[in-house]
Amino acid sequence: MPDIPDMAVAVGREPDADTPAFAWLESANDDSTRVYLSVIRMPRATRELLLAQGLPASRLDPALQMLAEHGLVVLRAGGAIEVPPPLTALNQHALSLERRAGAARAAADGLSRIYNASRVVDDDERGPLEILTDLEHVGRATNEAVALAESGVRCLRGMTARTLELMASPLPSHREPTIGAGGRRVDMFTVWDTQVLEMPGALTALSARRDGGEVQRSISNLPLSVVIVDDATCVVEWSGEGRGPQGMKGHARGAVAAGLKVFERFWQLGTPIGDDAEGELDGRDAQVLRLMAAGVTDAAIARQTDFSQRTVERRVRHLMERLDAQTRFQAGVQAAHRGWL
Repeated sequence: MPDIPDMAVAVGREPDADTPAFAWLESANDDSTRVYLSVIRMPRATRELLLAQGLPASRLDPALQMLAEHGLVVLRAGGAIEVPPPLTALNQHALSLERRAGAARAAADGLSRIYNASRVVDDDERGPLEILTDLEHVGRATNEAVALAESGVRCLRGMTARTLELMASPLPSHREPTIGAGGRRVDMFTVWDTQVLEMPGALTALSARRDGGEVQRSISNLPLSVVIVDDATCVVEWSGEGRGPQGMKGHARGAVAAGLKVFERFWQLGTPIGDDAEGELDGRDAQVLRLMAAGVTDAAIARQTDFSQRTVERRVRHLMERLDAQTRFQAGVQAAHRGWL
């Protein structure tokens, strides 16, 4: 029998950490590593010789199979084991690992999107609603939602407890822009209950908020307060009267979509505040508006006002933009609401 190294060295003990050839394996303790150290020391390695050194077949065969899969040994018929030069075999193995790592990194982004999308679907199916127990809870939930804003925040501000608290804030705080995710400034659109405008100091506070970038409208009898962040979160606060929960926070698409529809309706009906609130119409626009609201065609308006039809069409477009109206009927309703008719 050829002289072979004692399997106790190759399999029973860790390699000598001071031996440079095995330094990279000094922390390994699995059978495949120890079998590999043994076979590279054998001039003619065979399965029989390895078994003769005391390693049971139940451990030896899986170790040899793993080494073969990684290209570190070649298993021949009859139990013979061919050992490619380690420099070549290990370099090839390292390249294979690098390719796998590169593929895993390339897949990570796509898999993360799938993972995140599945969690959004789960949230929508559950339709999670967080009940807000008191005013402090309402304020905290609102601030947390706004801090994650990516594009814009839309608000309805009825005469709720949170609105009263907000209006009592120091004036400098009203001038601060709305800051969302990543410290970026986001757009703020708010419809205020007209009762808020009658509060002492309210007009000064609202002016300061416009300085901070808030676009404002007003409407009477808002029954609640709603804050909608992007298309992702909706925070609702009711009157604040009595005991019990004071609001709720939701993420489900249905709840957020409903909140957006309510906001858009009140925004459409609201009257602009501040720089967006233009003064009374001049006589010519008022005349065009009255005829337009009465259903008179542009051609007929032109004949009655001595304007050209092109001028009438331009003034009608301008009036409808000011009134945020899509149809002449909507323009008439908005004009009557604002006292222009």
